[in-house]
Amino acid sequence: MSPDPWTSFLDWLSTVLVPSWGELIGLLPIVILGTIVGPILTLIVAMWVWHAVKRRGGRVKRAEPQPSPAALDANGSPLFPTNVPYCEHHALLYPPRATECSIDAAPLRVACPVDGTVRSARLDICSACGTRFILGASTSSAVVLSTDGPPEGGAAIA
Repeated sequence: MSPDPWTSFLDWLSTVLVPSWGELIGLLPIVILGTIVGPILTLIVAMWVWHAVKRRGGRVKRAEPQPSPAALDANGSPLFPTNVPYCEHHALLYPPRATECSIDAAPLRVACPVDGTVRSARLDICSACGTRFILGASTSSAVVLSTDGPPEGGAAIA
């Protein structure tokens, strides 16, 4: 005959209320690990996240290169360096990959670095000497903007 349900419930309840102390002592290292190492790891992760969100160093502001005015000689005429696209009408020097003037969309000119022959910036080969060259060292040029003062939030500590 099976025991009645009330007796079996009381037997189960006694295992919950009256623990086996040997097993609980065996769980003590896990409890210590959870109560001491757990909060330390939580603090380390929280500090790492805070640092990743609040760090300030190493930020670079980028902008597209803009045309700049050409230098003038003693007579006031513009001096255009070799291998740099320029607009003769507006006396502006352009970034290496530019091919037309940003003001009136006129084709830019470039002087060959080998023989000084002036050609269109769209051509890769000099018509006089046959030198083949591509303006600009990379496919994208970037300008790093400098700030005119201390960083946001205060002066730099020297």
